[in-house]
Amino acid sequence: MKKINLKYKSVSFLLFFGLFLTSCMDYLQEINVDQKLITDELLRHDANEGGVSLPGMQLGVVDVLTTWRFEMQQNLNADNYGGYMSLPSPFFDNRNTGTYVMVDSWNSQIWAVPSQKVLDQWVMMKKKNFDTLYPDLYSLGIIFKTFAGHRLADVFGPIPYSRYGESSDVAFDSVEDSYDIFFKELKEAVDILKAAEEENPTADQIRYAKFDRSRYGGDYAIWVRVANTLRLRLAIRISKVDPVRAKMEAEAAVSDGVLMSGDGSFEMSTGTIHPLETITAAWQETRINAMVETLLGGFNDPRINEFAVPASDAALGGQIKGVRSGAIFGSQPYIGYSQVNFFNNPYVKLMDVAESYFLRAEGALRGWNMGGSAKDFYEEGIRVSFNAYGVGGVDAYLDNNTGTQLPYVDVYNPVNNIDPTTDITVKWEESDTFERKLERIITQKWIAIYPDGQEAWSEFRRTGYPKLYPIAVNYSEFSGGTFIKRITYPTSITNSSQSAVNQAISEYLGGEDSIYTPLWWDVD
Repeated sequence: MKKINLKYKSVSFLLFFGLFLTSCMDYLQEINVDQKLITDELLRHDANEGGVSLPGMQLGVVDVLTTWRFEMQQNLNADNYGGYMSLPSPFFDNRNTGTYVMVDSWNSQIWAVPSQKVLDQWVMMKKKNFDTLYPDLYSLGIIFKTFAGHRLADVFGPIPYSRYGESSDVAFDSVEDSYDIFFKELKEAVDILKAAEEENPTADQIRYAKFDRSRYGGDYAIWVRVANTLRLRLAIRISKVDPVRAKMEAEAAVSDGVLMSGDGSFEMSTGTIHPLETITAAWQETRINAMVETLLGGFNDPRINEFAVPASDAALGGQIKGVRSGAIFGSQPYIGYSQVNFFNNPYVKLMDVAESYFLRAEGALRGWNMGGSAKDFYEEGIRVSFNAYGVGGVDAYLDNNTGTQLPYVDVYNPVNNIDPTTDITVKWEESDTFERKLERIITQKWIAIYPDGQEAWSEFRRTGYPKLYPIAVNYSEFSGGTFIKRITYPTSITNSSQSAVNQAISEYLGGEDSIYTPLWWDVD
């Protein structure tokens, strides 16, 4: 693994320095103005102090600027566990996260990145009373905090959230308690942003525009829909374990407004290139997963060419060829298999706009009021995804009731060959069972939200869909399962919170810090 990448550290430093310098220059210009001309209204809209932390929080939910940290935070774990990517070489003699061996130095970044870049910044904003001085900007910080917090809870389980920042050894919250806070935070953020938008739509949008590193340009109305879509995501997540709360939160989010096709996806700009371009091409450390090859190939899905590039290995005849997770490595590693296709794309996606439609499709399937039918939302989600990638043929795709997953064939190691895991098709069938319809929705959502391995893995654990291949080789020290359910606590957490970790393991994880312990919302 690459431990240091000065190029990306420089980008991160220059971004921070540029923002700092802009803030200082604005301040110097202001102190040279006759103070009698500065009204209370102008001071209230002076957002430099309140907004300077926000870009770092946006860029720190997943570290989009520091490639080696991005790789360790998500690519080496969730991207693999969600069925999107695989390691092409046997790091540590093939005993690594890909074969369910926890590598502490890798997993430490899952906690370190969002805690340092998001949660610590939120504590700073709170201590400086930004919640009262700049409530609208503070509410955006809450949204990023909730994005970071739910990802941490969905990886580790119990985390220190409600009392984060009080000390280094605060008690951990259960996943259930953390989710309760997430819902309350998102409602609070939306209420504040809506009030700011109603008070002065133009001025407040301009106030955040200079800090917004997404495609949304500081538009508070869209950020309200982002927060509501996240609320809907989390409501769907708890639909099996707390269906009453889930229905209430989901219907409230949809009623208030969620992401629409015209909004586009929540994506963060790196300013240069996508981290996955470096990881797959320069470092040669990730390849497309076999699941992408066989599922999209079986559906004749044109998006496969947007996800992966043809294999460079001459023996593969230019086809898109994936690597099965945990593959047994012989004399021929899989460097010549298909790289992931993130060339000339500087945007890192945190929430695909099509997810909004698939979430509503599942909600409608469960009998909730989502403002439409499961079929309509399902089909619209596919249309929105096709449109986002600029590929055609969506009508024929939606009518495909014969194409199914292909068998996987490993030309170098036949021991990795495996039959299809499902016979699901694309076309919506109203006469299907609930479970069959759910599989269809989640499978298409899995395709649409690529490459967000974090969300794909979470939804796979919750639903069992899409039906992923089990890893070819499992070297885990734990027993009790086929698929990994969570990541054990790294020393970056235990060294500072050992007593709190021990208590969380005892109270919420059945007494063992195991990769096979299901989280609160994972009831099947």
